[in-house]
Amino acid sequence: RLAAEALAAERRVLVLVPEIALADQVVRAFRARFGPLVGIAHSAQNVGERWASWMAALSGDSRIMIGPRSVVFAPLPDPGLIVVDEEHDSAYKSDEGIRYNARDLAVALGRFAHCPLVLGSATPSAESYVNTRRGRYRILRLAHRVGARELAEVEIIDLREHLRAEKARAEQLRIEARDNDARAARPLNGKPVQAQMKGLVAEDQPTSPPDAVPLSAPLIDALRANLASGGQSVVFLNRRGYHNFLQCHLCGNVIACTNCSVSMTFHLRDRSLRCHYCGESAQAPDKCPECDGFGLAGQGFGTERLVHTIAELMPDARIERMDSDTSGRRGARAAILANLARGEIDILVGTQMIAKGFDFPGVTLVGVVMADLALNLPDFRSAERTFQLLTQVAGRAGRGDRPGRVLIQTYAPFHYSIRAARDQDYARFIRRELELRRELMYPPFARMALVRIEGSDSARVSAIATRVAAALGRLAKPASMRILGPAPAPIERIKRRYRWQVVLKAEELNEMRAALSAMRAETA
Repeated sequence: RLAAEALAAERRVLVLVPEIALADQVVRAFRARFGPLVGIAHSAQNVGERWASWMAALSGDSRIMIGPRSVVFAPLPDPGLIVVDEEHDSAYKSDEGIRYNARDLAVALGRFAHCPLVLGSATPSAESYVNTRRGRYRILRLAHRVGARELAEVEIIDLREHLRAEKARAEQLRIEARDNDARAARPLNGKPVQAQMKGLVAEDQPTSPPDAVPLSAPLIDALRANLASGGQSVVFLNRRGYHNFLQCHLCGNVIACTNCSVSMTFHLRDRSLRCHYCGESAQAPDKCPECDGFGLAGQGFGTERLVHTIAELMPDARIERMDSDTSGRRGARAAILANLARGEIDILVGTQMIAKGFDFPGVTLVGVVMADLALNLPDFRSAERTFQLLTQVAGRAGRGDRPGRVLIQTYAPFHYSIRAARDQDYARFIRRELELRRELMYPPFARMALVRIEGSDSARVSAIATRVAAALGRLAKPASMRILGPAPAPIERIKRRYRWQVVLKAEELNEMRAALSAMRAETA
């Protein structure tokens, strides 16, 4: 309706979405109402297509432009409405090439164009929420789902209990195996029995590998029951690949990327090792390159391995995987979503790209395999992103006539972000989160700047980082600023370039900018 009002006033409309897949869905909805006036621009288009989209926006043929973060630069004269969907999403921030946050640019663009800006989210970022409390934004609450549908029922599964149950089961099988071996060794009818009891668990062998995909009994039962009742399921695991890494059990060597300080992920489909940071790939070796032994074995799990595990448990289910490995080809993502909409997929396994904004009435069950992955990242926003991801993925269930159910597996069942996500209680979460942010001087109660030093010479990079920290120490005001570092970045080397960093926290933006400007002049 707001878009129609803007068009009636001879103005243009800009709509930002965090993912290309969501852009396709939103474009379909807008074209159903506005027809050929709707244009789209994104990085998956070739140069000619992007040029045509840009020219259509400039000429007025496309009066509504939709796309991910780069569409904020579309040449739309006189915008009358700007919408940022899922405004909290970190995908709006660009850390390479031109550094910018498309959400913040949209806010500035709306101010320059004197037009309304709508930031949409079921889980607003802490910064946007505080802006409503400070009177900079106006908050509009949607208290009910479309059609007055009930929110999905959310349950937490304590993986610690699951692990204890697995250990108890393994112990029981060991006891049974020992007793069977003892009975088999006894004389039978006066003759000794030497038969070996096949299939029994050895004394020192667990029932399953310690890094097996942790699918608890309640989640497996729920998936089977939902399949039997004709419902569709979504299983969320925010980690792709089959194994996280290959490690030699003889010498302990882990196969790492030659360009980055990370291990390479094993992908079963083509038996390759890939670095998810620089893109290097190689065939997985049969022997350890360090000791030349046959001790290589996979550790950890991702979506590819999860699909294999579920397929073994439910061989009749039609299972599809949606992550950047399966949907990177042109049209692949749209084809997966179309198959899901037609009911041709029973279980969709995927990473965070399946958690955002999709509307599929047939999905009645959502399972979260590991809710702790985002929670354990070295980032002050880790709890916020965990809450947002869990709340978003829970929103995929029960969007049709049938009620939805969500099962969240976690090793931290009492963490405030996970319990608030269970209750889908944003107010309780943000209250606790803001208390911690204020105490630790993190945004939105402070400004933060990251000074990153990169280069091919490790010693030189380290020395410059030390100089940067020393300069900031002299220039910063002790009462209102804090300096963290210098220290290696969480991933110290990417694409053969070493990375160190210094973090500056300040209460006032102008003071922080002045200190950074003076530091840059001093260390240039």
